[in-house]
Amino acid sequence: MNTMIAIKPADGESSDISDRLSFSKKLQTVTNKIHAASDIDEIMLEVSKDICSLFNADRLTIYTLSDDKTFLSSKVKTGLDSFQDLKLAVNEHSIAGFVGLRKKTVNIEDVYNKRELKSLNEKLTFLQDVDKRTGYRTKQMLVVPILNADDNALVGVMQVINNKEDKPFSTMFVDGAEEITRTLAIALKQRQKSFKLLKSKYDHLVLDAVISAGEFELATRSARKKGCDLEDVLIDEFQIAMPSIGQA
Repeated sequence: MNTMIAIKPADGESSDISDRLSFSKKLQTVTNKIHAASDIDEIMLEVSKDICSLFNADRLTIYTLSDDKTFLSSKVKTGLDSFQDLKLAVNEHSIAGFVGLRKKTVNIEDVYNKRELKSLNEKLTFLQDVDKRTGYRTKQMLVVPILNADDNALVGVMQVINNKEDKPFSTMFVDGAEEITRTLAIALKQRQKSFKLLKSKYDHLVLDAVISAGEFELATRSARKKGCDLEDVLIDEFQIAMPSIGQA
């Protein structure tokens, strides 16, 4: 009769397995929330804090690529609500720009360490403007490109800032961040397509200057938040006459 001998994992190994299982569950919860979000504003308001918590990070920035594909514009900025959108060229002169250009993840221990940055690229620098304005000290940074799964085209960049344990982000966190960006790529593409289809339906209103493109976007957001028809918002909040909407 064969006797099976159970080998008990070492305390450290057991703890590591437990941590990974816990992280995996939290990761799944966050990806589900991203899929459920109706637009980028909802991702900003509802999911950004969850992403920070998932990676035990202090701050998060999510950039999307401009239509002409030349620069990144910040759409999600936890902790930077009082400042206007950040815009970065897709080149080696900023960390997010470099990640977008090369389409590769970087995990930096200290962004002020010039030697560490030069090891990635000779031209790479950390833009200190925001830190200087706010008195905040950026240190660790995990930056991941958001890539379209079909053709590997750049959609945006996710930047996770400052590990609360004051150490480089772990391999587990790097893998998790890349999983999050795959989900974000799908979500961002779907939202862009739905908005373009919706806008094309009402192009006549914008072309005839009945409503501006910016006002139309505000109306769309308002309709989503209230869970009502866009036509109701256009009529009630923007005083657009029914005949104009019918013509559109």
